[in-house]
Amino acid sequence: MKPLSFITALLATVAPVCTAAGTDIVPPALQNFPGNGMRLNGESVTLTPTAEFIDMQKNLTTKLQQLSLEKKLEFLKNYSSTTLISYTTDFWPDPADYEKYKAEWKKIAVTPVQKVQVGIYNRGNNEWSLHGIAVNTFANKVTPLTICSLVYRADSNVWISANGELTPTEITTTSDNVYGARKGTAWVLKKEDALSRISETLTITRRTNGEYLYLTYDFSERTPGDGTMLAQGSYVLRFRIGPPAPDPESQAPQAEPATPQAPAPETIKAEQPREKAKSSDEPRRKKRRNRRRRRN
Repeated sequence: MKPLSFITALLATVAPVCTAAGTDIVPPALQNFPGNGMRLNGESVTLTPTAEFIDMQKNLTTKLQQLSLEKKLEFLKNYSSTTLISYTTDFWPDPADYEKYKAEWKKIAVTPVQKVQVGIYNRGNNEWSLHGIAVNTFANKVTPLTICSLVYRADSNVWISANGELTPTEITTTSDNVYGARKGTAWVLKKEDALSRISETLTITRRTNGEYLYLTYDFSERTPGDGTMLAQGSYVLRFRIGPPAPDPESQAPQAEPATPQAPAPETIKAEQPREKAKSSDEPRRKKRRNRRRRRN
């Protein structure tokens, strides 16, 4: 089994240029994009883990190979390369090691790769398309992205690709996701025949703090038998669309203001009983007694 990894290479496949038509209202699924024909400036991004995290991932892969088939399948069923793995003693007998893993996970950086521009275009008849280009500033050239070949049907909320229909599923991520807490929609196609198994996914999500819009595209084609990879490509696009605000899930409930305490009363020192003052006549009396004794 291949090591767990992050696949975020930018595709440079040339696709037909999308054209604009009409001025219909933007459908809800595309509401984070500007109006018809206008583009968002953004960037393709990749994930950059620390060297320590890479070593930890290799160690996890070794431990995964040692699990029973049943546990392997259960793990892979719930696994996502962009979401923190939940604690399990199969991987971390010592909970302290999991805390170290979690700390390195939080250090994974989202690194810009290339400038991109993406816009939405009304094709008429309730159909919309995306026009995305990657901008290579060094080579002074642009390359259309594969998402340009997708067509959105607003009346049924599905995307149509050359492989078929991508159907929607609402998704929500937490801060344990490398791209942060987000909400949005994933449109997914799963297709298998005698020749291949195809998986195609387009997601549009927005950070819950309002700062970034994410568009991701993932495609893979494998042989139906042993699953040999025939074709593969994916990219993650990020667009800054608003000033950041605190993520709702990261805001700890504010403690109620403490009731002001009245200053403690000063301690009143109890007056110590005064010793009875000795009469100043006492020495004189003693002298008188002594004189009388001498006379006698």
